[in-house]
Amino acid sequence: MLHLIKLELKKGRFNSYLWGSMIAYGIIASFLMLLYFVEGKAQIDPAFQNYSDMLQVIDIMVRATFIIYASVLLSKLIITEFKDKTMALLFTYPISRKKLIFAKLSIVFVWVFANVIIANLIIDALFIAINSRFGYVSDTLTSEILVQHAIYVVMQALGAAGMSLLPLAFGMRKKSVPATIVSSILIVAVICSNNMGFSLSSIIAIPLSLAAIGILISYLSFRNIDRVDVS
Repeated sequence: MLHLIKLELKKGRFNSYLWGSMIAYGIIASFLMLLYFVEGKAQIDPAFQNYSDMLQVIDIMVRATFIIYASVLLSKLIITEFKDKTMALLFTYPISRKKLIFAKLSIVFVWVFANVIIANLIIDALFIAINSRFGYVSDTLTSEILVQHAIYVVMQALGAAGMSLLPLAFGMRKKSVPATIVSSILIVAVICSNNMGFSLSSIIAIPLSLAAIGILISYLSFRNIDRVDVS
């Protein structure tokens, strides 16, 4: 399996996606920085009420970005290859079809999980440093807040990684790239939307349950791939 993952990474030229991740970090940070400096000084309704609020907003933005970004990866690694019949060619090689598909899915899962954690780490550190200079968020940052947030981010990263596989079920129906991407946007709109400080994803059981569903649906979609004609 690890050998297949390495081959997929080499074939897919994933350096471009690493650069894409860096750009995504920059866009998220820039948007949040604009929010911080424009609304952070508001006396009545500031952008961030406290550190917990600020860190949660960063996490929501990160997860939303990379769940949608994952749909692009799924489209490239699986949907497009089925649509263009290149997957049928790959299946002629003496390699287990199931292992090949799950290697591709593993790449997406690990990629989302890693990026959610890394992006949170970098952007959190950036905003904590910025706030130490400007002080728009006035409460005290404690080790307890940081530990709780770290655990929260890891759990949410697992949820996001599993949820990122859900759009595959929609895209595979007609081998449609637009359906894959649009479904990921709809998932983000429902789960990650922040309504007056409340988000469905803040109830940790919801993203983890959707993650389990995403993994299960992916497994069921390809469990018989070794015996199915894909030509």
